[in-house]
Formats: sequence, C-alpha cells, structure tokens
Amino acid sequence: MISLFVALYSLLCLCTAVKTSDIKELHVRTVKSGEDVTIACDLSLITDKSKVVWYRQSFGKVPQFFAKIYGTNNYTFTDGFNDNRFSFTVNEHQFDLNIMNLREDDGGEYFCGEMEGTTIKFTSGTHLQFEDKEMKLCPSPGPEIKITVSGDDSWMIYSLMTFSIISVIVIVVLVGVLFQNHRKGASSRIPEISSNQADDEDVLNYAAVSFAKKPSSSRTSRDQRHEDVYAQVQIK
Repeated sequence: MISLFVALYSLLCLCTAVKTSDIKELHVRTVKSGEDVTIACDLSLITDKSKVVWYRQSFGKVPQFFAKIYGTNNYTFTDGFNDNRFSFTVNEHQFDLNIMNLREDDGGEYFCGEMEGTTIKFTSGTHLQFEDKEMKLCPSPGPEIKITVSGDDSWMIYSLMTFSIISVIVIVVLVGVLFQNHRKGASSRIPEISSNQADDEDVLNYAAVSFAKKPSSSRTSRDQRHEDVYAQVQIK
C-alpha cells in the first residue's frame, strides 16, 4: 500500500513539473544485465544549452536530478551522485548518457530537458527495462517500442483515477451497511424464537391437564360397598 502511494505521488509530482506535450514520444529500451547502453538527448529543441539537465526516476521514487552541462562541452554530476559507470557524450548537438555494465537498479525512466526558472521542460524520455522482467509481462518483446503521449489525454487519466477511488469508497460503505443490517436482523429474530418456545410450553401443559383421567364411578361404588360390609361386621 505504501509503495503504491509513493508511486502515485511521484507520478503526480512529475505531471505538475512537466507538460506532457513537451515529450512527444517515450522510448522503451529492452536491455540485459552487464550490457552498455547509450540514451540520446537531442539538443536541437533546446533554447539555452547551458541549462540542459538529466533526471532519472526509479520505480516507486521521485525523479532524481543527477547531471547537467557545464561550460562548453563538459558536464558535471550533482552532489551525492557518484557512479563511474555513468558518463556523457557532449557536443553542439547532443548530450547523450552512457551507462556501462548495466545493473537491475539502473532500470527506470531517464529524462533530458531544459531548466526554465523553477520548472523543467523535458524534451526526451526513455524507459529502461530488463529483458528477463519484460519477458514475464510480454512473451514476444520487440527490440524498441514507441509510446505516444498526448497532453490532451491527461484529463482522462485524472478522471479515471478519481472514479476508481470513489468506486472503492462506495463499495466499502455498502459492505459496511449490509453487514450492519445482517447483524440487526439476526438479533431481532432471537426474541421471536423465545416467545414461540414459551407458547409451545403453555400448549403442552394445557394438553396434560386436559387428558388427566377421572376415577371411574364403578370403582367408587365398589369401594363404598366394601366399607358398608366392614361397618356391619364391626357393629355385630
């Protein structure tokens, strides 16, 4: 749950800092561990080449600024980023990222863009994924896939996310209401069962009283004659 929240938060942060129309195509590169890879950054769309920067975003993390152009054809890494496997090819037309001996933690999105005040105008983006993980999702991967992202579709994504959240909340509320009604119905049936049992006991008692036999009159008369004979004998 926490990982999902972080991923959604990272996506929202990225969308607020970047206009989706700035990135026309997101390139997907499928690589293997131990390989070398070059990720291109075309400077033809950059207004001020001295403000070109590189960002990367690993899954579940916020975008990380890690390199920028320095001087004419040089570059510098940000403080805290120290990995000699990373280097750049810098000239008038390109600021390409080179990664040697790829590791699985190198997977993610890499973005090249231009700083404009406090915002970033990304001009290219590449998703780096490893072949073994990609094979689990798709049995026949292609060498390179291009995904077109339109800025006009961003409202649809937000609408779907909002609708999904509201649907989950409504389902949880309905389940709670049904559970409460079930408990109330079960508790209301208990007094009714008790009263029915009491009525059954009264009926049985009444039947027992009604079917009690009275002593026969013939036996009563015989007993009376015996008593008369006994009385006569005593008198004599």
